[in-house]
Amino acid sequence: MKKKIMMTLLAMGMMICSNKLTAEALPDRMPDGVLFDSDYYVESNPDLMPIFGRDTQLLYQHYVNCGKAEGRKPLSDKYIYPELPAPASEYGYTIGELLMIYCNIIETNGIKWDPSLKGNWDETIGKHDLYEWYNYMDQYTGGGWGTGFLDPAHIEQAAYSDLESFSFDDGTGHCKTSYYFEVLGWDDTMGMIEIVAW
Repeated sequence: MKKKIMMTLLAMGMMICSNKLTAEALPDRMPDGVLFDSDYYVESNPDLMPIFGRDTQLLYQHYVNCGKAEGRKPLSDKYIYPELPAPASEYGYTIGELLMIYCNIIETNGIKWDPSLKGNWDETIGKHDLYEWYNYMDQYTGGGWGTGFLDPAHIEQAAYSDLESFSFDDGTGHCKTSYYFEVLGWDDTMGMIEIVAW
């Protein structure tokens, strides 16, 4: 029981923190639509650090004005970066479209959607107030889970951040190869999509 609780708390911490703490080390969509990872760019081009530091805008301007022509890469080869589809509406992406973008990035990079990960959530923990999960944990048969948020304004960063967390060894010598989540709703106070993920 204690091990399950600790694993759950760890998973929850990773889901909540991953989109906050590592966002600066991940690609960001620039105003002109180009995906650019300023940390990767400056770390793979150490001659730029004394001049530009870690200023994303200055580094991106260097890439546009000089770096691209010099063959400097804006992104690491660690991930596949799928193109964004155009939004269906002139008013921007819907929440559904943003979730599809998130899933597309995750799955393009080899992580499979697997609803079986949720186990008997609906009959146990999910049937009750989520904050009382510890009262129903003993009957839960699914994988580890956690609650978290997806920021609609940075959905790509959220996906690449989660890919980073999936690549961590889970304690068994294996990295995560599958995922599943359900949307709990919209958090007005944070302006984010609230999810529960496995």
